[in-house]
Amino acid sequence: MGDVFVEYMVARKPTAKIWSQKFFLSAAAVIAMLLPIFITGMTGVDVTMLLPFTIVGAGWGMIILFRRLNLEFEYIVTNGEMDVDRIMGRRTRKRMFTVDCRNFDILAPYKPEYKNEYESQTISNVVDVSSHTEAPGRWFALYNAKDGKRTLLIFEPSEKMLEAFRKYIRSKIKS
Repeated sequence: MGDVFVEYMVARKPTAKIWSQKFFLSAAAVIAMLLPIFITGMTGVDVTMLLPFTIVGAGWGMIILFRRLNLEFEYIVTNGEMDVDRIMGRRTRKRMFTVDCRNFDILAPYKPEYKNEYESQTISNVVDVSSHTEAPGRWFALYNAKDGKRTLLIFEPSEKMLEAFRKYIRSKIKS
């Protein structure tokens, strides 16, 4: 069996929670930008010369924080090992975990016919690295993590990635 290397990236679609965070970040930035005007009006001390600095600082901070809310996940399968990286704002990459696919007990589409598997009471850790909870191509894998916790991994593998998994765990893949 030759070397296997497959990578695939999915972007997390914004949820209502992300939109509300962006709204509150925007409101906080506007308040920070106008702070010198409020201080001048309340105390009588003219600090409006700080206005350009607060506008630039609050705007820059808002842009940085907005970027951090834009998430992407990259799945990398190398000879049976799957690495999952989280990429924030298309700039910062962090390895979330590595798992050997041979440790998967099951790999199957996230569909109602496998509900007993993915809603099991024995699962203590859920890792959802898919683009959205309603994404059509979601699959799940069950395995015991290195810390001993029963883990449910939800992700969106490409067809090439599924083929790579078949080389190592053909009998554990359901479809």
